Order: sequence, then structure tokens, then C-alpha cells
Amino acid sequence: MTESIKGKVPLDAQVYLNEAELDNAQVYVHLKGYARATVTHLDIEHPELAWLIPPKTRTFIWIIGIENGILIRTEEDDTVKILQPLLNNVLQPGGKTKTCVGGKSDGIFIGFRRRELSKLEQLAETLFSEH
Repeated sequence: MTESIKGKVPLDAQVYLNEAELDNAQVYVHLKGYARATVTHLDIEHPELAWLIPPKTRTFIWIIGIENGILIRTEEDDTVKILQPLLNNVLQPGGKTKTCVGGKSDGIFIGFRRRELSKLEQLAETLFSEH
């Protein structure tokens, strides 16, 4: 799991894999230009997520805005639910986007499309100034 790294702003979120809550899951807004990030993205880290998408692999799948968060639906019909009301600033409930989701050794990441990316960057800027 990621320790405190400059440019990775933690979000206090609950994470569920197929309706089972993942204890100690960590969610970060990873800012462009920090810790090798070439674009601002959302990191979701927990060992049980590492098998969903193999590390260093990317796929385009649906992200759906839900009440108090977002839902990722994989090609194999697994779901990852991230509950954090601030994420509704990025993708409102009922909204959806097909975007890049990639695997990494300790979880997954979401590389949002431009229209959501600017909202994620605004959220990160607000959170970053608070830390």
C-alpha cells in the first residue's frame, strides 16, 4: 500500500468488491507530475483488487456515478464501488463514462476522460490545499 507520498491526496472512502467491503482499502487522487504520474488519476489500492486487471494492463470500461460515489463494472461483470460523496463532483449519480482503468500491483487506477479529469483536478486542488 502507498504511504504518504507528495502528490497523492488521500480520500476517506469505503471500497467494495462485488458487495464485500474491503477493509483498509486506500483511495488517492494522484496528481500529474508527482511520483511518475503523467496524468492526474484516481488510485484504488487493496491486494484483492490486483487480480481484476493485471498490472501494467489497461482497458476501457464503464464508470457509473452512484449516490455518494462511483461504480466500476469490469468486462467480467465484477464491480468495484467507491463510496466518497466528493466523487459526485467528478461523476454525478446517473452519469456514466467509458474510460481507461488500469491494473497495478496493489490495485487499480482510473484515468478519467477530459470532461471528468478537469473536475478531478479541481477536487484534488481543493484537497491538496487542505493537507
